[in-house]
Amino acid sequence: MSVFRRLTRRSKKPKEEKEISAEPSVDTSMAVMEPVIAEPTPTPMGRLIASSEDIHFDPEVTAEHARYARIKPQSAAEIVPGHVLKRDEVGRVHIKIVFYGPSLSGKTTALRWLFANVRSLAKGKIIEIHDELGRTTFFDFVPVTASERIVFDVFTVAGQRRHASQRIKVLRDCDGIIFMADSTPEQMNENLASIQELRIALGTDRMATLPIIVALNKRDLPNALPIDYMVQMLDLEGYPVFDTIATEGKNLLRMFQRVLRDALIFKVGI
Repeated sequence: MSVFRRLTRRSKKPKEEKEISAEPSVDTSMAVMEPVIAEPTPTPMGRLIASSEDIHFDPEVTAEHARYARIKPQSAAEIVPGHVLKRDEVGRVHIKIVFYGPSLSGKTTALRWLFANVRSLAKGKIIEIHDELGRTTFFDFVPVTASERIVFDVFTVAGQRRHASQRIKVLRDCDGIIFMADSTPEQMNENLASIQELRIALGTDRMATLPIIVALNKRDLPNALPIDYMVQMLDLEGYPVFDTIATEGKNLLRMFQRVLRDALIFKVGI
């Protein structure tokens, strides 16, 4: 074979291979096509599950409730630890702690667990006022004695919208707050409404100075929202955050110890 013919064959070979590779290897003209099932797309961070536009919340009504409850900006004396203290007839200092948050977020469940399991503190009788579904209708209350000098008065509030006036009254003269949010997507709007109500009721100065602890509850549920997402949506960056399961007591003791410690420092200065 001449050199010219060998070169000609080589130049034609890639073209022939290309034509062969272009043909389908299997006849699919009569094949049954399998349905394509799309995988569920996880909720990305930053995607809006809740929006302030969906919240039926009236700031003016909340501000009116706060005025009626006589929640005022802090005085200069209140800001200084140890200057304004609430004492009972035997001289013990009372520090008021309030669980705040939407209905059925776990506030009363958390208080019951703490009442049953925190044995290092002497506790009085727990008082509960609730409806047939177990929802608090005014407040729950239990006095917790830390020493001969200090008593913590611990309250939970009614989370339902119609009880706004009552729960804002409970905020008066509080020394520490545990904001308990529900981690389920369906309740995110209720969380947003509750934290907005708290901000307006307390006012800017008390929100900035009061010890406020955040509890993201129901973390055991499979559809619980990411912690970072909830903190961002509720605009609670900078506050101590605890992921809790009130029915099991997860992180409740740590959360409670933190608010008691911060309230002592804030109010008494110890």
